[in-house]
Amino acid sequence: MTGVTLEPGEVLLVAARGTGEDRGLWLWSQGPDGWHGRIVDRVADLSSLAGHPTLPVVYGTDGDERVLGWRIDATGEARIAEGPSGGAEPCHLAVDPSGGLLVICNYAGGTLGLQRLGPDGGFVGAVDVVALTGSGPEVDRQEAAHPHQAVFDGARLFVIDLGADLVREYRLDLSRAGAGVLVEVGLVPVPPGTGPRHGVMLPGGRMAVSGELGETLIVGHPGDWGVVRSTGLTGPGRARWERNYPGDIARSGDGRLVYLANRSHGTVAVMDVTGAVAKMVGEIDTGVDWPQHLLVRDGALIVAGWDSGRVAVLTLEDGLPVQAATLFDCAAPGWLHVMRRG
Repeated sequence: MTGVTLEPGEVLLVAARGTGEDRGLWLWSQGPDGWHGRIVDRVADLSSLAGHPTLPVVYGTDGDERVLGWRIDATGEARIAEGPSGGAEPCHLAVDPSGGLLVICNYAGGTLGLQRLGPDGGFVGAVDVVALTGSGPEVDRQEAAHPHQAVFDGARLFVIDLGADLVREYRLDLSRAGAGVLVEVGLVPVPPGTGPRHGVMLPGGRMAVSGELGETLIVGHPGDWGVVRSTGLTGPGRARWERNYPGDIARSGDGRLVYLANRSHGTVAVMDVTGAVAKMVGEIDTGVDWPQHLLVRDGALIVAGWDSGRVAVLTLEDGLPVQAATLFDCAAPGWLHVMRRG
């Protein structure tokens, strides 16, 4: 079982990116003789996944500027929803805690798509669109707003905007119609050139945000950031680009540590975030190239190794990764999601 044990009824879903017969939504289950996977739905450039808070439903974004929904329960798997994302290059999505709204980040389009959800998890009405504006100092990547992640914290929504060097904060009001369901609370700047990509909430209302363009991790209450370098390594990266591009971020259950993927180097850095400024306490080779997505489970950190065609697992001891191993091979894994079949 190599470091990861699913609970009875749980499955691990993988978004296999790219095009071809083996790309799309994969379902992996555990048995006495190891892991077994099969493709559930062939989808081109399936890039992210998000689960419904109460239903056995998962949503994903694809390369045709669509959002898809699947019901995965004890009777089988079925696509139950399909619609436009509300912009170009959808890259992330999140469901609000009540299960009433799906928020889609359209990276190239510079928009948020807002899709109402029905009691069965299906789409209700047309997608509403919120256009974002802003820019940053790196002209090749920050010429316009590029929302990269939506993070709910109760009724608050934080949108991490790589292009505008902003953390956008909204209040959710489902009693309002259309795009007005999002009430803007504030625009919180990050250090210029950070290129914020993904964030996680920490105890006490603090956040930790990965800086893709600045090769940094920023931590603190929004607007009061402490900045550290994302890696202890120097020199060119080993995969895709010589420049290192930090990507996904995950946190330990107690919020004491965060894990940050340095994709070009193929490592995960471990940061102690209990202080005003994060402190690196470890960095480990993941054993895969381009670790695109991280998923924390009890005693393990699961890593989607996009360029390696492997899903890896890092065994954790007191929160620190001590060894890496291959969990299973899967075509171009770009996103991971554990869910319980209804």
